[in-house]
Amino acid sequence: MAQVTIRKVEEAWVEKARAEAARRKVSMNQVLKEALRRGLGEDVEPVRRSNLDKFAGDSEFGPEWEEFLEKDLKQIDESLWS
Repeated sequence: MAQVTIRKVEEAWVEKARAEAARRKVSMNQVLKEALRRGLGEDVEPVRRSNLDKFAGDSEFGPEWEEFLEKDLKQIDESLWS
């Protein structure tokens, strides 16, 4: 393994790495190595997502929902556009 020094790094990035290391209770070095690995496409672990994408489009709300969408939400109020 090589030892590398990176100069002139954004202070906000350092703070973000420091906070992530504290949150995970690991060294900042580990956080930065993992970030470099991911950034270079050498993932060893899948990136954890914290959004709701996996839930998009998976629920059926029934005919009342479809009626509401058609009747109320998809109507254009002409007075707002004139």
